[in-house]
Amino acid sequence: MKNRVSRVLSMLIALVLMCSTSAVAYAANDPVIAREEGGLQAAYARVVAYASKNSIELGMTYDDFRDNYTGQPIRAYENSYYSVLVPTGVSLQSSSWSGESTYYYNTGYSCPSQAIYSKYNLLDVVEKGDIIFEAKGGFGITGHIAFVEGIYTRGNGEQYIRLIEALSNSYGGVTRSILDDTRVDEKGVTILRVHGATQDIKNAAVSFCRGEIGSSYYLDLAKDTSSSETDWYCSELAWAAYKNQGIDIEVGGLHGEPGVSPRDILHSSKTYPVPYSAK
Repeated sequence: MKNRVSRVLSMLIALVLMCSTSAVAYAANDPVIAREEGGLQAAYARVVAYASKNSIELGMTYDDFRDNYTGQPIRAYENSYYSVLVPTGVSLQSSSWSGESTYYYNTGYSCPSQAIYSKYNLLDVVEKGDIIFEAKGGFGITGHIAFVEGIYTRGNGEQYIRLIEALSNSYGGVTRSILDDTRVDEKGVTILRVHGATQDIKNAAVSFCRGEIGSSYYLDLAKDTSSSETDWYCSELAWAAYKNQGIDIEVGGLHGEPGVSPRDILHSSKTYPVPYSAK
């Protein structure tokens, strides 16, 4: 009986291998698949050339580009990259960074004296583990994402909101910053909360981000989740923090943008906006 079962299993395995080999050979000779592959390679070359021309540090391999492809028309897929790649220091909302405040970046464990919380009820609304979307963000990708580490007390006894975010390397890479009323006004802030995130999940997500402080900024549009990763872009870091806790906050599919973009997180069914108001 055992010998008969073994023979049957051997036949099935051989059949599967034969079918798999035939499928690979067919795919290699299929003119439609060949045209698609050639079209993706040409589109990738144009995207890389665009990034180089605009001084955008795009460390994306062809394999990354192909893996992100979900079957839409190739030209539409290529154009989706141009919609999120903008020259470093430029956003779709503003052509210049001149006049904006920078005291709220790379603040470490302290809170700058300029920080104000008298206009909005941010301290009553923001929670540890929230995600901050900035419509007027930039640093090489449309919009910006920051992660709320928590609410802390500064030297004068007043509270402040501390963030962890991946900024351009000139601003420190992955570092601590703050959110205050001025930043809300200058950046067009939306506060996002994650559906189904318990306090334990939020704590673990924050711990992940803390472990990445000191890493560099690099826009490769990949989807890295490893704690050993040495470089991040803003939305990738926040996405990975929750992805490692079993919650995928990316839109994904045909509705998603290349990599994990800030707008993917903004429009995800796993996040929802938390309203805040003037005092």
